[in-house]
Amino acid sequence: MTMDGIVRLVTIRTFLTALAVTGLVAVGGCSSGPAGDSAVNQTAVASPTERATSSPAPLTAKQAAVRYLAIVKPYNVALESLEQAVNSGRPIATLRTSAAKVAAANKTQIRGLADTKWPAAVRAPIKELQAESLKAQPYWLEAAKAQTQDALIQQVLKAARHDGADAGNKIRHLLDLGKYDESDYS
Repeated sequence: MTMDGIVRLVTIRTFLTALAVTGLVAVGGCSSGPAGDSAVNQTAVASPTERATSSPAPLTAKQAAVRYLAIVKPYNVALESLEQAVNSGRPIATLRTSAAKVAAANKTQIRGLADTKWPAAVRAPIKELQAESLKAQPYWLEAAKAQTQDALIQQVLKAARHDGADAGNKIRHLLDLGKYDESDYS
């Protein structure tokens, strides 16, 4: 979700919360009991601003390691599958399908990286990986539409220039995950 979408969502939630509180006060004010007995008067309601600004605590390093691997695994599996399909001479329709799976997994990976509250130590390389993944995405989408194996491979090579390997290696080091091993995903 983009920042604009978050701002709109927070604005809508704030409006709906204010509307709901106003409705509760109006209903409570119409009750036949004494004003002090109203549930609205006895219940503390967090302000919309408090709810909108509260966010979960960052993950611990151990939680971040598990989360990171879960986020990147589908992309890495799809990428290895595409590589194997290309190397084994599969038909272009199969290669396009594999490239589309890489594009879908990359999109999900970008979202997962953005939606996670990472520990401070890995935030910069996470943003770097996310940025590289965003740059690669148009090439994955073009690869999924390629009409020939050569055209597909050209798009894959363009995407590979934005593989995020440097950022990924930094993240793996900081989270004590060891080096990337493609055999883990084939």
